[in-house]
Amino acid sequence: MRRNRKVALALASSVVTLTATTVAAAGDMDITPERLVNQPTGALAAAPGGCQQIAANTAQFQNSPGFPQIAACLPNNVAWANLMSELGMAIAPSAFHPARTTGLGGFALSVEATYTHINVNNSAGGLQYWHVGTQGPSDPNTNKFSTVNADPDSLLQVYTVKARKGLAYGFEITGALGYVANTSLWVGGADFNWAILEGYRTGFLGYMPDIAIGTGVRTVGGSSKFFLTTVGIDGHISKPFALADSAVLTPYLGAQYVLIYANSSVVDLAPNADPLQECGYEGTNTPGNPYAHAPYTGAPVCKTKLANGADNNAAFNNDTTFNKADIKRWRGIVGLNYRFEVLYLAGQFAMELGDLNGENGGVGGPLGGAGAKQWTTSFEAGVSF
Repeated sequence: MRRNRKVALALASSVVTLTATTVAAAGDMDITPERLVNQPTGALAAAPGGCQQIAANTAQFQNSPGFPQIAACLPNNVAWANLMSELGMAIAPSAFHPARTTGLGGFALSVEATYTHINVNNSAGGLQYWHVGTQGPSDPNTNKFSTVNADPDSLLQVYTVKARKGLAYGFEITGALGYVANTSLWVGGADFNWAILEGYRTGFLGYMPDIAIGTGVRTVGGSSKFFLTTVGIDGHISKPFALADSAVLTPYLGAQYVLIYANSSVVDLAPNADPLQECGYEGTNTPGNPYAHAPYTGAPVCKTKLANGADNNAAFNNDTTFNKADIKRWRGIVGLNYRFEVLYLAGQFAMELGDLNGENGGVGGPLGGAGAKQWTTSFEAGVSF
């Protein structure tokens, strides 16, 4: 047994080192919320490039009907919420474990690979949010990115290192750290589980399955454009079956309630426009600025004036935030864990349950009635002592 533990520990250490040292460089699936734009009324009539083109050359369009309102791009909050909802399900706590814990003083170290289906061709708010809302490849000739990702990935891949530690009275804590493949995003969080009923082998309770409840949280880092946190509340039942003296097969069922909280930073919906240059910026309209004038509004003071004498400051109105998105989702879980001495392998499948749009207010909710179901397949390999 001591030799097996040394081999297992060496194997786990190698896998963890390989995973932990993988560099998550910027990739095609990096999130670009600044592209999720609604055009103001009249913008496309004034310019084929809409509000982004107008904001980049406001003087040229100052006599267009609706100016300066047509120079201010509007955030597409429905597309944003659907994008965050699907990304949130990919990084949510996977609840990837049977009901039985590692036991008092027990410890497990593992690597998890999770693949979540996303609805790459779905539209919300009039936009294919995965095509528009992700970076896509750069043009090798110009080294610039296009405005649309023509071929986004259909699966989001999350690779995570996890450490589980058993505590007294059936409690267990888990720490997790990973990254989202083909992006610059990383994911971190923790889980807390309580096995209400576990480990009975004789008498009436010996026929009962193990039962556990738990919760977990995951948050995303690696992007200054948005903040995304998910909370999972789950319940599991499982029953181990001994196959030989050293092998145990444990099937399990579970359900999880997922809460997704998404907030955006201030984003520029017309990133190709330079409002300081368009304006000829001379500071803010506040006392102490020699270029300011009453009434002091705090607005930018522009050296460049429009034909009517007003400051040419319309391009500043493209800095905005998306609405906060609070999204609720349910999913069912089925999994299988195989353990041989200290080594174990596991697989899990999770599928959306219930009415996603009904749960989130239908057409009037943040998803605008466009929310689509997802599924997740997970695999895990590790050691348990």
